Amino acid sequence: MLPDLIGATRDYWRKLDAVEAAYRRNELTAAEVNAQVNVLMAELGQTRRQLLRDSWAIFQTFVNQQGEALAGVAALGGLAYLWLVANGQA
Repeated sequence: MLPDLIGATRDYWRKLDAVEAAYRRNELTAAEVNAQVNVLMAELGQTRRQLLRDSWAIFQTFVNQQGEALAGVAALGGLAYLWLVANGQA
């Protein structure tokens, strides 16, 4: 299952807003805010990297399973283009 990147981004912004609110209430120092923002960015980055890895694996599986069909469609497209060029249509 693919990670929910939109949900993770919403969580990131919600947590970031909470950190900002705590800073405005003088509950956190600037150094603590920087540390928490770095942690939040790392969490969101991990979710993004996982999504990219999973998407790439899905793409590779699709190409492996449908390789011949994709090659056939590409060949037909190439032949159609050549036919259009030869007939002065393109």
